[in-house]
Amino acid sequence: MSFRYFAYGSNLWVPHMRSRCPSATPLETVSLPGWTIVCDKPSTDGSAKLNIRPDPGGVAPGLVYEIADGDRASLDAAEPRYVAVTVDIADIPTLTYTYRGDPHHAPPYDWYAAVARAGSAQHGLPEVTFTTPPVADPLAGSIRPATAEDLGLVQSILSEGLVAGDGRYYIHPGDYAWWVYHDDPRHPDHFSTWVQADRGFMTIDSRAPNEINVFTRPGIDRMPLVRWAQRRLGDRGEVGWIDDGDSEMITALCDTGYSPGAVIRRYQWDLAGDIPRPELPEGWQLRPVAGEEEANRRRAASHAAFESTMPEAIHLQRYLSFMRSPVYLSERDLVAVTPNGRVASFMIWWGDDSGVAQVEPFGTHPDFHRRGVGRALLYYGLSRMKEAGMRQTRVCTDEDREATAFYEGVGFRDVGRLRWWRKSSPSAAG
Repeated sequence: MSFRYFAYGSNLWVPHMRSRCPSATPLETVSLPGWTIVCDKPSTDGSAKLNIRPDPGGVAPGLVYEIADGDRASLDAAEPRYVAVTVDIADIPTLTYTYRGDPHHAPPYDWYAAVARAGSAQHGLPEVTFTTPPVADPLAGSIRPATAEDLGLVQSILSEGLVAGDGRYYIHPGDYAWWVYHDDPRHPDHFSTWVQADRGFMTIDSRAPNEINVFTRPGIDRMPLVRWAQRRLGDRGEVGWIDDGDSEMITALCDTGYSPGAVIRRYQWDLAGDIPRPELPEGWQLRPVAGEEEANRRRAASHAAFESTMPEAIHLQRYLSFMRSPVYLSERDLVAVTPNGRVASFMIWWGDDSGVAQVEPFGTHPDFHRRGVGRALLYYGLSRMKEAGMRQTRVCTDEDREATAFYEGVGFRDVGRLRWWRKSSPSAAG
């Protein structure tokens, strides 16, 4: 079962809404007569938030979502001090929220205004106006939702971090591109990026458990962004990609009530030395994917290797969308192919001006395990990276014995663990 919900403020922006209610599906933009949008509701963070108040001559533009009943409690928790009311939209009862107390005259925070405006733009609604100019959030000022134009900024922060050598772990710029352009179509808008001027950025994945990943330029404190994200998520977020050697961040997390959780291993290959020659039986090929005509065969290998539950048609469309994206380079999408044209193993490698490369993803169809196919493809890929001027390559994997034994067996060097941290006692959202 589900219900209809009328959104008019920051919940217009779908990634924000889905961080609260993962099932939320936009239905239609509407105008709600008899109400006016004002910014006078006191927030738990001290600022003012948008509100609708009855007004016989007013009209409130907004968006109707359909939401699963199971998300109702989460929505109520995310709207403290509001009162749930039912309004008729096209003669259909629809839930919304209004604040009925005395007006709160504090200004809104800059990030909140940016989210509300991003939501208006996303659905072609009139831009939200604020009679009191927004001010910087003291917890994390100048933060805003990222746009497609911010890809270069985000990747420059990561590239700078790759060579800093300060004990922090930075995902590869290619990792970020993979996250953005290979998103799961079954969970649209679950992933959002927030930038803070040119200081840093974070990503929030709203699928349970909520994941927060923060990356700043070297030397800039990451905890303000973590605290800001957790304030939005009610302390339900896991902070990811923290190196076990990152004593600065680990101390800060432990001091604020976090506990260590899931772990992955990371491996490295220094490309200055010799790379073994790949060996496969006669008739096999190691080469880039042969364009979209080979997309479904490449997809089939990935689907089996990762035991995907995604329907095959959606899985194919996802891969084709990635192939057509601005970050895709066909010469770095490599495959091992049998004499009869079947894709047995696959890998994508990402380069960077820092000279650090990344393998993501890599896998082998189970039908070809323990036959040297994945090993041969990795050696082939490492040679391509070296030819492109890369000095080092990295790969991450789950900490299970089969995966770690494989990477150690082919010659990668174990360089440590990355860990996820979770608040011991999450608070209610506010």
